[in-house]
Amino acid sequence: MKRKTLVLINPANQLRPGFHINRKTRNQPLGLGIIAALTPSDWKIKILDENFKTFRFYEADLMGITAFTSQAPRAYEIAAIYRQRGIPTVMGGIHASMVPEESMQYVDCVVQGEAEPVWETVIRDFEAGNLKRIYKSPLVREILQPKPRRDLFHPGYICAGIQTTRGCPMNCSFCSVSAFNGRHYRFRPVEEVLDELEEIPQKYVFFIDDNIIGHNNESKERARVLFEGILRRGIKKIWLSQSSINFADDPILLDLAYRSGCRMIFLGIEAEGEGQLIEANKKLNLTRGVNSYKRIFEAIQHHGIGVIAGLIFGWDSDTSASIRDRARFAMHCGADSFQTSVLTPLPGTALWDKVTADKRLLFSDFPGDWAHYDYFEPTIRHPEMTSEALMLHIEKAKRKIFSPFRIATGALKTLIRTRSMSATIMLTLNYRHYRNIFLKGNHG
Repeated sequence: MKRKTLVLINPANQLRPGFHINRKTRNQPLGLGIIAALTPSDWKIKILDENFKTFRFYEADLMGITAFTSQAPRAYEIAAIYRQRGIPTVMGGIHASMVPEESMQYVDCVVQGEAEPVWETVIRDFEAGNLKRIYKSPLVREILQPKPRRDLFHPGYICAGIQTTRGCPMNCSFCSVSAFNGRHYRFRPVEEVLDELEEIPQKYVFFIDDNIIGHNNESKERARVLFEGILRRGIKKIWLSQSSINFADDPILLDLAYRSGCRMIFLGIEAEGEGQLIEANKKLNLTRGVNSYKRIFEAIQHHGIGVIAGLIFGWDSDTSASIRDRARFAMHCGADSFQTSVLTPLPGTALWDKVTADKRLLFSDFPGDWAHYDYFEPTIRHPEMTSEALMLHIEKAKRKIFSPFRIATGALKTLIRTRSMSATIMLTLNYRHYRNIFLKGNHG
């Protein structure tokens, strides 16, 4: 009997190069690798990844595709090619989960939520000729993730992705993680994570957890066990991840993180002003106070770990002066690199609910206009400025933050602060990468 073929596709937004500029910093399509691992062994599976190569049709019995919101138009475009040939299409991921009614207009089947609890049923129903329009996945306490089929990923990925926790209780206004993965931290068994780490061929690893150490004692203890496990097994990886500013609180945990391979940590700072932090619902940052950032960064850097600070422009309370202040803050706050974005409402977020209720979307001809929702340009009508004026102020701020002089002097400061050459090299490359994104984004 001929083996059935499942083609899994990772689409790329066609509007702007965006985060697809630098192959060294592209993220593996981890979700597709998990789907491949969940699929029965008698299926042939192929991943087509537009991070590296523009889509070309590949024959299949079933096609699966994932998409962030800005990738949705491209996902629908590719799905149409398969549907025209009579090949059933399944779509999952964050966008389809947040707007399943829309996605069902362009694909045959939608998986809403995490795939692990329902994918076996999807395959069984397909094989029985009874594929349903939607499969709603229950949010289960236990993470049922298998090891992703990394052998199917493009070999050009420099950095491997791995997830050790899911969920986040913070519920920031612009973030849909809590809607997709839940408001509570859920942990993969540490030994399972360590087994996967040992099999990853890449030297560099990105823990894609939304907060690697969490916010309570249980999650911090779990992080300690993970870091100690990496050391115990002698796993030699250089890793980076994401966290909140409480990452700086525990010197012993910071030392463990460094010794286990951590060299960079991304912190969601978002803004230096209380008004903007209130809009973001960034309660921890507000509690600590905006004047605490420099001390927090220094505490982390003291242990050899560099800081990437995330900054957002375009808040309702932003003015030309506050945007200039944010650039000035970036110059003097002591962070080693910056990721900047324009405030973007995504389905499933409190921000989306607010601006759609107020009819303030600048782009609403969906699904085509989803391509604009990639953090590069204003998509919300600002109460005080035109989108052109807002973007002009943002670009001026970014030119200061990403000036070649700032990057060059920043490298020297990072070396002095962290006393780590590996952290300095990684942070400098990261800083240059985000500069390239800014420059490319400006030229569409």
